[in-house]
Amino acid sequence: MNIRHRLTLAPMFFVLLSFVTGGVAGCWTSVSPWTSFIVVCLSAAIIFILSKPDKFIFLSCIAAFSLTLFRMAGICAPDYSDQHVVRFCNGESHRISGVINSLPKKYQYKTRYTVNCAHIGTDTAVGKLILTVYHDSLKQAAKPLLFGEHIIVTSKIRAIRNFSNPGGYDYKFRMRLKGITGSIYADSRTIVQTGKLNRSFFAGGMRFLQQTRDRFSNHVAQAAQNTDKSPPDFFSSQARAVLAALVTGQKEMIHEKTRDNFSKAGLSHLLAVSGLHMSLVGLGFFSIFVFILNRKPAFVITGHAKKTAGVLTLLPLSAYAFFAGFSPSTQRALIMAAVFLTSFLLEKEKDPLNTLYVAASLILLIDPGALFSISFQLSFTCVFFIISGFIFLGRTLGMPENKWIKKIGLTILTTVFAGIGSAPVTAFYFNMFSMVQMTTNLVMIPVIGFLCLPLGLAGLLSMDFGPGLAHLFLTLDIHILSHCLQVIHWIASFEWTWARVITPRPIEIFIYYALILCLGFAIMEKNKEAIYLAFLLTAAGIVSTGQGILKRFCPGKLVVHTLDVGQGNAAVVITPDGKTMLIDAGGFGGRSTFDTGRYIVGPFLWKNWIPALDAVILTHPDSDHMNGLPFIFENFKVRQWIKNNDSSSSVFFKRLMDIAEKKKIKIHVPGPDPIRFSWNQVKVKIFGRKSIGLAGNRNNNSLVTRLDFLSFSMLFPGDIEQTRERELTHLKNFNLKADILMAPHHGSCSSSSKIFLDKVSPAGVIISCGYMNRHKFPCMPVLQRYRRDRITIFRTDLMGAVTVQSDGVGYVVKAHRKNYSHPIHRKF
Repeated sequence: MNIRHRLTLAPMFFVLLSFVTGGVAGCWTSVSPWTSFIVVCLSAAIIFILSKPDKFIFLSCIAAFSLTLFRMAGICAPDYSDQHVVRFCNGESHRISGVINSLPKKYQYKTRYTVNCAHIGTDTAVGKLILTVYHDSLKQAAKPLLFGEHIIVTSKIRAIRNFSNPGGYDYKFRMRLKGITGSIYADSRTIVQTGKLNRSFFAGGMRFLQQTRDRFSNHVAQAAQNTDKSPPDFFSSQARAVLAALVTGQKEMIHEKTRDNFSKAGLSHLLAVSGLHMSLVGLGFFSIFVFILNRKPAFVITGHAKKTAGVLTLLPLSAYAFFAGFSPSTQRALIMAAVFLTSFLLEKEKDPLNTLYVAASLILLIDPGALFSISFQLSFTCVFFIISGFIFLGRTLGMPENKWIKKIGLTILTTVFAGIGSAPVTAFYFNMFSMVQMTTNLVMIPVIGFLCLPLGLAGLLSMDFGPGLAHLFLTLDIHILSHCLQVIHWIASFEWTWARVITPRPIEIFIYYALILCLGFAIMEKNKEAIYLAFLLTAAGIVSTGQGILKRFCPGKLVVHTLDVGQGNAAVVITPDGKTMLIDAGGFGGRSTFDTGRYIVGPFLWKNWIPALDAVILTHPDSDHMNGLPFIFENFKVRQWIKNNDSSSSVFFKRLMDIAEKKKIKIHVPGPDPIRFSWNQVKVKIFGRKSIGLAGNRNNNSLVTRLDFLSFSMLFPGDIEQTRERELTHLKNFNLKADILMAPHHGSCSSSSKIFLDKVSPAGVIISCGYMNRHKFPCMPVLQRYRRDRITIFRTDLMGAVTVQSDGVGYVVKAHRKNYSHPIHRKF
């Protein structure tokens, strides 16, 4: 890379860097957008006067930084008006009228829309809401809601909230980026469809798109039926869902098992319409247009065939992006493809990195929140490393002369470079590393990208004028996809093909990327300073990793995290010498598909570098304690499982037993005589019960766990009620007195009896419950009882995760939410 080339890259790189830093600074600032903007302008003026930099570059960078800072600060520190929907999140039912402004997201039992609110009751209201419509499969389906349709719903408005755990997913921030601040729920038959529609050209186009997608889905459903009219098997059914995702971008009906198989095989990127799909579609149409135009003498003579084909390719690309729902990831992919095609038309294709910087800057100019999107981060890093990798090869090894060897080599190296670039991002967000990613991509991208996707698009284009031909295309497509899914499932079934990994910290991700770029630059330029820097980065990586390992395996304190899992229980125990124990894993019952193990407990363990658990305790097999455990058992090494006598007909319990048998997890069932074991100075005592609970009445059979570390003690009584509490108070071989008590049965009125609290005599109580839960836990008499006994109350619904740390002499209790961040110290 010569000096001139470096100078042409620098301006757009620094502009992009300004967009990125402006977006990050906008999220961190807690002052108003206008205050931030004024501070930036004053600082820029001082810098300009003192250093006198290049005016154009400097002003471009300042404009990019201040613009994204201003916009992101407005998103992260909003000033809502009195008419905004957040003012109505008071737990009361409201009559809400609004306009549907999104395409539907269809799940098995529900459909989700975005609604622009117009009125709440008789008051004018503004703001966006998520509308979840539940369906009754036993009744006739209600008429679907159309884009731009005016509706009336009676529902409570729930504010968007996070499960507040250290390092947890910030769902509230993600929704703010979309302008959504609340959610409402309704049965499909209780929604009033006024019949009034938004008659704008855009709304009409979106309704046409919605109806076209529905017709396409019906054609796919017909093609998925077997010739004998029997229901399709799992793989055929999932092939239908994957085909819908490839062509329309609708991936809601893809089963979690299929998603996991794609992740384990390193093929997750195929399930979302993104840069890969846009590239494949663009390449296909570009090749067709070039083939046609090369048959025209006028284009051959002038040499304009490829440029004209590039312009024409933008039309089907835009149509495909529109049909795929024009989601944010699709928009970004279209912008990036359009910028690269434009660079080709302007004969700037030999400067791909600069083109990439322009595309990324344009995306952030339109949507600064894209910076925090997983798809943007993955797309940008993958393309950056692919381009940089080929620049590196061109400068060092060169390309082979043989045409076919060159094509095969380019295909393999593209996968390798993309894997190197995406590895830290996928580890950070998905905690997954596929050992066979390169091989599966080499096979599946041509099959799915160059065969299945074109067949699906052909079926879409022919379904109106040639339904028989469309049926043939789609049937063949589903048949091929079904076999692909079976192969992917077979590959994922081998445990050596994939591995779960701990979450890398930002500093380690930075060191990884800096080290790779530094090594590449050192080899290309034969720069000694870059080699020295690479050694320093390697040393920094070793120190950072060592410090993380030391903190994980030798924390020196007993740490107990009571996680915010909504209406349920989950606690992670880490001993001073690094032993780990999980007590319950939360969970939701009914129709809820939210997996607390997958989305809360598992990510928390990985972020704390815990890939294995020395013990898992299931207090009793109720959904709010058990349903998160199957994911934990499948993805973590569990050395022993301690449960009570009860069994359950739940599919989650059956899965737990099957996984335990498959992985040969030791199962212990405590009886009336407690199980005792110790990890160095930490002693664990678990007390069970002989009787077997009936369905719906298992609470009193909960395992009761006592944790002792020198002078500190903590009691976990599960969901026991007053009957069991009285039994425990009369036992002579089980000491109940503890410093911290996990509130029995989430603080219900049927627990925390006076005799039990007198016997435990805790200084603090942790109540694990859901925000505004339907059981109304914790109940007021129990709270009054705690306050009367001067017991400090910690609630996960209000305070988020609660962490107890003890050195064996004293202890500290901290709440995760900022409003409750002041720690409580207690010394003996």
